[in-house]
Amino acid sequence: MSSYGRTRRITRTTALAAAAAVAAPMGLLAAAGNASAATPTCRTDQLKASWTDKGTAKSDSPTGEQETAVVQLKNSGSGTCTLKGQPGVSLTEGKNSESLRNGSDKSEPKAVSLDPGKSTTFTLVFLSEKDEPEQGFTPETAVVTPPGNKDTVDLPWKWGPVTKQESATHPGNWVGAVGATVDLSTGKEAGKSGPGKNVDCGTGWHGLSVRAVTTHGKGACPTAHKVTDAYGKALDAKKKPPVTVTVNGAAWKCAEKQGKVNPYQECVSAKERGEKVQLLS
Repeated sequence: MSSYGRTRRITRTTALAAAAAVAAPMGLLAAAGNASAATPTCRTDQLKASWTDKGTAKSDSPTGEQETAVVQLKNSGSGTCTLKGQPGVSLTEGKNSESLRNGSDKSEPKAVSLDPGKSTTFTLVFLSEKDEPEQGFTPETAVVTPPGNKDTVDLPWKWGPVTKQESATHPGNWVGAVGATVDLSTGKEAGKSGPGKNVDCGTGWHGLSVRAVTTHGKGACPTAHKVTDAYGKALDAKKKPPVTVTVNGAAWKCAEKQGKVNPYQECVSAKERGEKVQLLS
């Protein structure tokens, strides 16, 4: 082989090696550029938390009903960041505390992008304790862990006593995702599955129809009859609604409601949100 041929092959090999050497760092730079372009999660230390006036809860005015309190998270940092999912929330009073579970929605939460100075909200849903103080406590602080963080921020609690719910199968105290809207009429985030279905449980106290509004189907009827029997006995004893009855260790708060035509009696579970028992004429 001539020296010219060898020189040509060496020159071509050297050029390919040089191109590969240049391409490798260029690829790394491109990957680094893509990584740096991803919007980071908002850190706790760059978020300012505060209560808003958008919830149904009133300061120090217990109602015995399910209420909402809305928290605003504002990006006080210098760069855009994102939040996605439910915050962690614990209500604390000395040694007493209650961790609020996430809502039951199984759908993928949406990411919320926050430019500097912009804010988003999330909702706390809780049972406001009124008639059974031994079943509740009055928190001093709501300890909030923003999604994707371990550090917390404290908010002084100002919404009065709360019914304890940690041991409930379907607790009445829970927290929604950032950016999600909560429909209190169903006790669920907008877009979640609907409330319990009406189940006819026959007749009960004074021959009135017993109806369960439940997610447990006909299996809720035995408890429904126990609840209406206990409430009926309270009414026969001349107790004036609202009345709290206890069945199987769980409290039910009962009162008269106005229907489209006639009033009816309704008992709401303090243990499982959305579970109701109704007496209808």
